[in-house]
Amino acid sequence: MHAFFHTQAAQRRAKPPRSTPRATPAAAPRGCLMQLTVDAAAVTDLRALVMRTCGAGMEFMRVEACDHGARVKVWLCLSRALAGQVMEAVMRALPGAEFGRMTALAQRTAA
Repeated sequence: MHAFFHTQAAQRRAKPPRSTPRATPAAAPRGCLMQLTVDAAAVTDLRALVMRTCGAGMEFMRVEACDHGARVKVWLCLSRALAGQVMEAVMRALPGAEFGRMTALAQRTAA
């Protein structure tokens, strides 16, 4: 059976017991996925702005056309600390940008 179709009882059995805390490194930054929508003509400016602000801190940037190519949806995967800086820079440089959902990403554990 596919992992997404397990019953709730099977999911409860598969979870680790709550009494054992997970070891998470304190220095590991929490990541998030930020969604925004900009005009198609501003994608290059947005990418340059994000790279200037984040540098190597940006894990990936996904772009998808919407509204018949007039606007694009952009997903940025970066640390939570950089998200505020990116939002501030985008609001200043691209006033037509619309911010969407910001989703916290799960911590990766060292295996």
